[in-house]
Amino acid sequence: MITISKLFEEYFELVSYSQASHTIVTKKSIYNKHIKPRFSSFDINDLKYKDFQLFVNDLLKSGLRPKTVKNIKDLLQVVYKTALKLEYTDKNPLVLVDLPRFDNKIHFNYPLEYQEKFIKAILSFDEPIYSEIFFFLLHGRRLSEVLSLEWSMIDLSQQIYFIPAKINKAKRSMQYKMTKHLHSVLNKRFYDLIMKDEIPSGYVFKSPKTGTKFVDLRKPWKRLLKKANLPHCRIHDIRHLVATYSINHLEIPIEKVSHTLGHTSIEVTQKYITANPETAKDVIESLIDSVIKN
Repeated sequence: MITISKLFEEYFELVSYSQASHTIVTKKSIYNKHIKPRFSSFDINDLKYKDFQLFVNDLLKSGLRPKTVKNIKDLLQVVYKTALKLEYTDKNPLVLVDLPRFDNKIHFNYPLEYQEKFIKAILSFDEPIYSEIFFFLLHGRRLSEVLSLEWSMIDLSQQIYFIPAKINKAKRSMQYKMTKHLHSVLNKRFYDLIMKDEIPSGYVFKSPKTGTKFVDLRKPWKRLLKKANLPHCRIHDIRHLVATYSINHLEIPIEKVSHTLGHTSIEVTQKYITANPETAKDVIESLIDSVIKN
C-alpha cells in the first residue's frame, strides 16, 4: 500500500536536487496545508476522479482563489505522474479534474503618475543592501533569483550575469547584459568586500544578521513605501510594474519585455523570437532613464 503521505515523501526526496529549494519549500507548504489533512492516509489507488473533483470544489467553496486551487491540483497531478513513473499506479485521476476558467492576468493598476513614483522611490531608497536588492528587482528579476544569486554567476568584466536553471522559475539557464547602473552597483559591492579583506564568494546579498541568505524583506520594503508615501504593494509587484510601465508607457515591444522578465513564451506565434542578451539591458536602461529625466 502506497499512501498519499508516502508518495509525497518519495516525491520530495526525488526532486531534492533537481528543483530549487524555495520551490520545494512552497510545495511542502501546499501539501501540509491543503492536501495532507484530506488525503494523507489514503491509498493512492483507492482515490478516484470523484474524490479529487469534490476536493477541488470544496477548496473553491472555501474562498480560495481559482489560481491557488489550480496550483494545489497541479501539484497533486505532478505527484501522481511520479507514481506512474515508479509504477505504483497505472492511472492519474487528476487529469480528469475540471477547474473554472479564470483570468490569470496580473496588472499593476496604479496610474502612470504612481508608477513613476514607485520607480523613483526604488532608485532613491538609501538603506544599504536593501536599496541594492530592490534596484536589482527593478531589472525584472524575481526576488528568489536575486537572493539566490552568487558571485560565481556574475562576470563584471563582461558586464553579464547568469540566472541558472536551478534558481529560476523557467527551469532553464538565462544570461543578461547588465545595465550601466547595475554594473556600478555590483562593482561597488565587489570592491567594498575586497577593501574589507573579504573574498567575494557565495551569495551576493547576505543578511547582515545571519551572514547568509535573506529570508524575508517585507519590513524594509514597507519602510520604502512609507518613506515615499506610497500605497501598499508586494515586492513581487515590482515585476508587474516593470512590465506595465515598459509596455504601456514606453511602448517597448512585448517580446522584449517578455525576455526581460525571463518568460519562456508569450504566445504560440511568438515562440520563434530569438532572445538577445542585450535586450534586458536596453529595456531597463530605457525605464530608468525615462524617470531620471523627469
